[in-house]
Amino acid sequence: MKSSTLLTLASLFLLAISMAACNLPILGEPTPDPGLVFTQAAQTSAALPTNIPPTAAPTVIITQVQPTVTVTTLTATSTSAPTNTPTVTPTPIGGSCTDQIEFVSDVTIPDDTELLVGEEFIKTWRLENIGTCTWNNQYALVFIDGEQMSGTSPLPLTSSTVPGETLDVSVNMKAPGTTGTYRGDWELRNGSGVNFGTGKTADQPFYVQIKVVEGVSELNLGAPTWRDTMDNATNWYLLDTANTKFSMDDGKLVMKSIKPGGGEEWGISNHPAMQDYYLQATFITDDVCSGLDRYGLLARAPDPNKGYVYEFTCDGHYRLYKWDGTTYSALQEWRSVASIKTGANQTNIMGFWMEGSTLRLYANGHKIAEFTDDTYDKGQFGLAIGSANTENFTVSVDLVEYWELGE
Repeated sequence: MKSSTLLTLASLFLLAISMAACNLPILGEPTPDPGLVFTQAAQTSAALPTNIPPTAAPTVIITQVQPTVTVTTLTATSTSAPTNTPTVTPTPIGGSCTDQIEFVSDVTIPDDTELLVGEEFIKTWRLENIGTCTWNNQYALVFIDGEQMSGTSPLPLTSSTVPGETLDVSVNMKAPGTTGTYRGDWELRNGSGVNFGTGKTADQPFYVQIKVVEGVSELNLGAPTWRDTMDNATNWYLLDTANTKFSMDDGKLVMKSIKPGGGEEWGISNHPAMQDYYLQATFITDDVCSGLDRYGLLARAPDPNKGYVYEFTCDGHYRLYKWDGTTYSALQEWRSVASIKTGANQTNIMGFWMEGSTLRLYANGHKIAEFTDDTYDKGQFGLAIGSANTENFTVSVDLVEYWELGE
């Protein structure tokens, strides 16, 4: 009995406590850590699609959504409008496009071309438009510095050249009145009156550079002492060897070198020996003329197997040597010169000045070299030919004349 009563009382006590607990006050929810909230928001932002910009991560918005608000390291120019390409370009003229030139080539009159005093010529440059403006008739060629050489400036362009195209621009010029080296700098000018040229900043000129040399006309020779128009062979020994033939044909003396690879041979005029004179001959190359195929003059020859030999080649070289019958001694080895016309069917005038020990060489009226040598001071003259490449290499002589000096 006693144990049953105690068990009942204990059960009643536990029931009372449970009922009282149902009426206890509810505790408040814990306040979250702000740091944890920010971290969670940032992590959420990273997981959001890029087209829904989160407000909790403004640094992401600056980089990905507003590229125009960028730091200056995104552009290599000093202009206010940023670009995506860090290149150095000329400042736009008028705010719309740029003017810039790429020099391509000298179409005519390469640098250091030799011209005579007062000689007229046409200079042509090939230029590429590498800017973004189209060149039109509002643009002009303008002289900048140096020697203008009578070139018109400004000279308006006559056609349009879009970016990426090339333009050949030409100007008539005249060589100065004294010998020397001359250079003239030129640029283009746009319709706004701004000059521009080549280089990264479009401020470098393109130019013409020539050498004005002494010409035969400056010698004031007057009428020749003697001339032969080659109507007949009266004044010449017509050479006839295994490899070289001279003949007369249609008012010319025709020289032919039969086999290539040998030395030159020459035929002598029957004129008596002379001491100081200027000798000049007009040569015409035939249908084939290449490389070191050559022709020229023998002068001051004390006998037919000695003297000075002056020659041109078909590729525009000249040389001067002396021959004593067995030994070749060069005063000038082969050297290129622009005043010799190259190739087949060309006419070249060769001049040889001999006065005392002074030897001067001329090509088409241009003085090309001067030497001092007194090995031979008197002798006859002749005509020479030799082939390096061409079988039956042929050159015609149309005129030979000389002026005695010191009279």
